[in-house]
Amino acid sequence: MNPFAAPAGRGAWRPDRWGTLTCRAVWDETHDVRTFLLAPTDGARIVYEPGQFMTFRLDLGEEVVERSYTLASSAAADRAVAITVKRKPGGLVSGHLHDTLVPGATIEAMGPAGRFGPARADGDKFLLLSAGSGITPMLSVVRTAADLGIALDAVFVHAARKPDDMIAAHELAALARRVPKVRIVPVASRANGSWAGAKGRLDRDRLAALVPDLAERTVLTCGPEGFMAAMRAAAAELGVPPGRYHEESFDFGALEQSAPVDESAPAKRVTFAKSGKSFDCPPGMTILAAAKAAGIAMPSSCTRGICGTCKCLKVSGKVAMSHTDALRQREIDRGFILPCSSRPETDVVIDR
Repeated sequence: MNPFAAPAGRGAWRPDRWGTLTCRAVWDETHDVRTFLLAPTDGARIVYEPGQFMTFRLDLGEEVVERSYTLASSAAADRAVAITVKRKPGGLVSGHLHDTLVPGATIEAMGPAGRFGPARADGDKFLLLSAGSGITPMLSVVRTAADLGIALDAVFVHAARKPDDMIAAHELAALARRVPKVRIVPVASRANGSWAGAKGRLDRDRLAALVPDLAERTVLTCGPEGFMAAMRAAAAELGVPPGRYHEESFDFGALEQSAPVDESAPAKRVTFAKSGKSFDCPPGMTILAAAKAAGIAMPSSCTRGICGTCKCLKVSGKVAMSHTDALRQREIDRGFILPCSSRPETDVVIDR
């Protein structure tokens, strides 16, 4: 059994339903990054694997939005979870969390979910590669290994602009001492003379120098889209096969273009079995997009088939799903779909 796999039958928290978490503590990691410790309000145990995320529902007054954040905490502690959030300039959600999520406040959440992390990746030697707030799943991996005594063999390379931007900087050295086979390499692209770590931009040549045995390792990557694109290309050039390169991101830029569609084809009818609501889905449009265009609310967050917030059961009909990352194969076999990445090929009935 993979030592990072979530133990069966322990958690009373239901990951497939919205529940309430209470904020237990808040602390600053850097000048614009804050960590929130959250616990199920009803005291339930919450079981997850390092690398998984939760989706949070926030009432901003004029609208209710949902956002997904990777858990940064050790999966060994099943009474609470932690998320680490960077306050983005003009960011409504991150600003709202920083301003209002204080000890005693509550927040709605669903999950944990996701297939990113060492529990789902082949290999016994890892490269944990992150930038900015993408460090959170890597922290969860190393914290879990330390708490459970897992002999994790990993090089942990984290990139930040300046030393002051390093999240959990004071904890990293302590974690390395607790997990002897983990080598932590912080890299600052804009460092002053007092910085003792690696300096400069993380690129192919720097990566090869820092991790000479890279081709032998399974790579887990998380960070801004540009960073991941560069690391993806570098890893491939340095001999990492696609099956041993994994990444996670909630930095959603432009969506991938779908295959060409016949605009003259008739729209397909989508019906919600429980509510009786129905709407037309034009050619090339996802079920989620068509529902929103028709004024019908559906839960969603990433809109790319990654978070699983919109997951629902298809009762009948046929769809083409462009992304299935948030679904297990057994769920696909049972008929579950992700409306955000599903385009109907026939009339469809959904169990909603």
